Amino acid sequence: MSDNVGFAVVGVGLVGPTHARFIHAAEGAELKVICDLREDRGKPLAEKYGAEWLTDFREVMKRPDIQVVNICLPTALHLEVATAAAEAGKHVIVEKPIELNLDRASKLIAVCRRNGVKLASIFNRRFVFGTRRAHDAVHNGELGRLVVADMFFKSWRTQEYYTESGWRGTWGKEGGASLINQGVHGVDLMTWIAGPVKRVQGYARHLRHDIEADDTTIAVCEYESGALGVIESTTSVYPRQPDRIELNGEKGTIVIEDYKIAKWEVDGVELGEPSAAELARPGADRGTAVGHFLQIQDMVYAIRERRDPVIKGEDALPSLAVIQAIYEAERTGQPVEVRQPATV
Repeated sequence: MSDNVGFAVVGVGLVGPTHARFIHAAEGAELKVICDLREDRGKPLAEKYGAEWLTDFREVMKRPDIQVVNICLPTALHLEVATAAAEAGKHVIVEKPIELNLDRASKLIAVCRRNGVKLASIFNRRFVFGTRRAHDAVHNGELGRLVVADMFFKSWRTQEYYTESGWRGTWGKEGGASLINQGVHGVDLMTWIAGPVKRVQGYARHLRHDIEADDTTIAVCEYESGALGVIESTTSVYPRQPDRIELNGEKGTIVIEDYKIAKWEVDGVELGEPSAAELARPGADRGTAVGHFLQIQDMVYAIRERRDPVIKGEDALPSLAVIQAIYEAERTGQPVEVRQPATV
């Protein structure tokens, strides 16, 4: 075995090429295999990076030169492929959302733990300077007691985005639609920055698309800290609006738009700037893409240092718990208590 860590990307529809790009860029990583059923997607990408194209993920698991499998498939397939990887002794990086629901996510985490392999969950937006600085401001007490914490993710998708996929917008294959796919990034940031969400009341409707699940979801949430907030996620708003997070504390306000600090009004505290080293990282020129690079690079280091990844599989549970609670609130018309990770 070479000193490099061998990677395989399974599924190269939308986000898979991003994984391939940053595996190729990461120090100590080597892209060995691209696995996708479609030749028009898989073969050219494999050739671009000098990798091999395969169509059967089970063949990937037989390869001794692969130590990490990046799963970029439809949500309902994550558990099956992660199980095959873990049982073959491969470490796993899985795209968001980790699975359809908490029960399936817990099984995925358990099979990796049982087989002694590392599991990383992609939440690339945590690594951008703006979100990281906001997190530190809240957790270091720079904002004082948090009063209000809101997220507004108003995006647009065409009807073709759903109908051509065969799985998006369905409860059985995606676990929902706008909130669990696009909005999960924002919900993750809110649970990470503002702390655990205790209770939600929400509405999840499809107002513009012919789909089973939601294209327009709005919820009010109560954080364990006592702060209140709004969660909005849509694929029904045209044109797409900037992703926006607003944090209001006793000592000031922070507003993030598309992961950049748009407003910093915090008494006695300077914002600061990202370092030159941060700006030089691959993907930094594309904003949130830097997170994909850093999570792939972190997996290489985690293997070498025999430690957990920075964002473990368990870290995907709080946002999924909130999303499930909001969907339940829509079904019942009642406030719903959020299951916390310790009870999953």
